[in-house]
Amino acid sequence: MYDSYISCIKTITDSNFLNTNFKSNNTYNSILEHVSYNLGVDYLTNILQEFPDININHIIEFCKINDKYGSPNIHNYKPELNCSPTTLRYIYHSLLILTHIKQTNITKIVEVGAGYGGLFLSFNYFSRLLNVNIQHYYIVDLPETCNLINIYLNYNKNNININFSTHNANNYGKDINDTDLYFISNYCFTEIEEKHRNNYITNLLPKITAGFIIWQNWFNFNVNNSKILFKNKKLVIEDEKPQTSLNTEATKNFFVYIN
Repeated sequence: MYDSYISCIKTITDSNFLNTNFKSNNTYNSILEHVSYNLGVDYLTNILQEFPDININHIIEFCKINDKYGSPNIHNYKPELNCSPTTLRYIYHSLLILTHIKQTNITKIVEVGAGYGGLFLSFNYFSRLLNVNIQHYYIVDLPETCNLINIYLNYNKNNININFSTHNANNYGKDINDTDLYFISNYCFTEIEEKHRNNYITNLLPKITAGFIIWQNWFNFNVNNSKILFKNKKLVIEDEKPQTSLNTEATKNFFVYIN
């Protein structure tokens, strides 16, 4: 599933990064940066309706930050807003998660499957606006992807105020010597092979206190499994908004909040 994606990432990281157009690369888009224009409209609408403390100027400023590198496919949403719809998704998800985190006393986050680091970059910008304190952000991904993340975030170092570290996914979080973590995995935890998911369940999830998962029923790991997996936690399960999968009970996606 990921072989061509990893090969693409190797090409990106072996090149002069500033000259790469990885965000608009067809192979890369099979996994990331493939949000449609219409979904972007929905994300923007949700942001403006659900988060009154966030205004269009905040959105414009962050989009300029995240869209600066990698030459994403840009669309016009307002006369003053030209951006990648994927960046709008990162903004919406970060606002949902930061609002949830604010209800807890958790200050350390672990994200499994972080793409190029766009969600983390969004956390850096919007956590200040929402007054959420984050002490450390652990990023877990494949070694090649971690390399891309480190390069991308280094170019954005002036926009980063949260301490972070990247960790090889082949360790499944065993090398994260911390507890009371907030767990994030959007479109990853539920789509990876069962053997890998089970290793995360064994090695990382015992360190988790709360979290947020975008759960994909499509991959034969039904959302009802979350009630078994987190049987000692209080869960809030909502339909993903906007829905990015086929809107049937067997295939649609969900927001799973872990408390």
